[in-house]
Amino acid sequence: SNGINAEYGENLTTLRRYLEMAPPEQKAESYKYLLHNNVVLELNPVHPIIKQLSSLRDSNPEVAELVAGQLFDNALMNADLVHDPRRMVGRINKLLTAVTKGKEE
Repeated sequence: SNGINAEYGENLTTLRRYLEMAPPEQKAESYKYLLHNNVVLELNPVHPIIKQLSSLRDSNPEVAELVAGQLFDNALMNADLVHDPRRMVGRINKLLTAVTKGKEE
């Protein structure tokens, strides 16, 4: 499983086709509406990233929020449901900064 399930009886193929048919000027809003109302992220609670995320939430909530957002977007990408992957670059750069902080030689 790619971690994303469509609710309300819609399958991913139908959801993708609908999103592809949206007019260009409405595509971003269509993605936002459909993903917010029709997609569920399923997490494996024993996965090492999820386990670390739980403790990171207490020790570094800002980074935990970045990681959680990136996990969701990774699942959307895996399901071919990302409208504009460029919007992730800022978050990815913040994550890279966070994990390399203090590692300068």
